[in-house]
Amino acid sequence: MTRSHRLPIASLAVALSTSLALPASAQDPEASTSPREVTDDSPPPAPVRVSQPPDDLSGHFLIAPRAAWLLPLGSLDSSTDQSGPLASGVGFGLDLGYGVSRHVDLHLRLDLGLLGQGDACPSGADCSGRSTAFGLGAGYHLVNGASFDPWLQIGIGYRSTTVSSSAAGASGDATYSGIDWLHLAVGGDWYASRSFGFGPFCSFDLGSYTWRPAASEHASDSALHSFFSLGLRGVFDPSR
Repeated sequence: MTRSHRLPIASLAVALSTSLALPASAQDPEASTSPREVTDDSPPPAPVRVSQPPDDLSGHFLIAPRAAWLLPLGSLDSSTDQSGPLASGVGFGLDLGYGVSRHVDLHLRLDLGLLGQGDACPSGADCSGRSTAFGLGAGYHLVNGASFDPWLQIGIGYRSTTVSSSAAGASGDATYSGIDWLHLAVGGDWYASRSFGFGPFCSFDLGSYTWRPAASEHASDSALHSFFSLGLRGVFDPSR
């Protein structure tokens, strides 16, 4: 075979080998991108349990002093308004609480009010008053662990109010006492540090003076009294 005949035969062999290799290489990308069968018989993972937020009040001792503007309302007896001989004054108080759940505390409440002279004080006389109260109640805290803690309180108590008057060198006291059937308060504490907070509050007390001075003309008459307070409360929670 001459050299001129060998060249066409060699060219034909190269073309044939190239055409056979192209289909195989064209299938490789498709084979590499085809999804593989997954035969995993293991059980699905268990759901993740989200832990509950910590109980931020249960077992905590709360100490909360208060200072407020105090307004007497209602009656001393059936014919005498409490705001007659007495005017508004300053009030001081203290709450001693213990947390019994995440949101609720039980507390002992102590209050002292120093009242001024009212418009109905007899002419030429000086009048003043002092009102003390103590009671039990429950508080509900809407938020725990945050820097601001809004709260509500409800309770019951016992109150004693003394009206003092003096004129022409003579003085006398008349004491009225009875049950505060309802104590309502609302406020919020802002914690400037982890354990110390303070914030505004207002409260309302409603009750009846069932024990009145024996010399009073209306000593046997029932009477409803009330007090409104607006002030500032501090709170100390060492376990917070």
